[in-house]
Amino acid sequence: MKNRVLLLGGIMIAVFFFSCDKKADSSYAKYLNAAEIAKPGKVDSMEILPGYNRALIKFKVSPDRRVNKIKIDYYTSISYLINTKTIDVTETDFGKFKELLIDNLPEANLFVNIVTYSAAGDSSSVSDGVGAVYGNRYASLVANRIFSNITTTDGIKSINFAGEQSRPRDSTLFYPLQKTVLTYPTILGDTNTIEFSPHTNTIPVPDIADSGTITHYSVYKPTSNAIDVFKSSGVSVTF
Repeated sequence: MKNRVLLLGGIMIAVFFFSCDKKADSSYAKYLNAAEIAKPGKVDSMEILPGYNRALIKFKVSPDRRVNKIKIDYYTSISYLINTKTIDVTETDFGKFKELLIDNLPEANLFVNIVTYSAAGDSSSVSDGVGAVYGNRYASLVANRIFSNITTTDGIKSINFAGEQSRPRDSTLFYPLQKTVLTYPTILGDTNTIEFSPHTNTIPVPDIADSGTITHYSVYKPTSNAIDVFKSSGVSVTF
């Protein structure tokens, strides 16, 4: 009887340790599996810089050395046809910024999805962003500065323009109107060209001719990070 009790006790202890080992193995397995399928590092700091029917996509490549390829999918708000660009990652790219310029885009919102891949075919989480693309519609809206007159003060002639009512008082703040380019005839018979900011309304022109034609146009950027500028059609004024 005593031997039977000892035998049953031994069997129960063996079963207990076997079940514990099995449970431990299954617990560790989920972490091992997770390690095996860890995603490659995704791109960081993505930015979409708008342009004239184009856009520049900037992003920072992950320092994860498993990444060997980057796939960029993009489409616009007026065409959901997905386009794809693929970039190979070299040894000098890890942790560095890369750029992709996309041309021939319509004037619309641009949607971008970026995924990285390892040599084993594993993919990262998606990095996505939305940006704007400008075109002829925006270009048609940019206006010339309004010419006022030519005045003379203390013998010095000046060309005057109406003030920009919507510009910020702080000249360090972004304002779409970047500058105005003015060309006028001189007393020597040639021409002179001056660029001035939207914060300037009066331009001294001591060498301006007594009569002739001045021309001017303005240059705009839709956003501070735009890669292109837009020029107004220009205007001529005879004086």
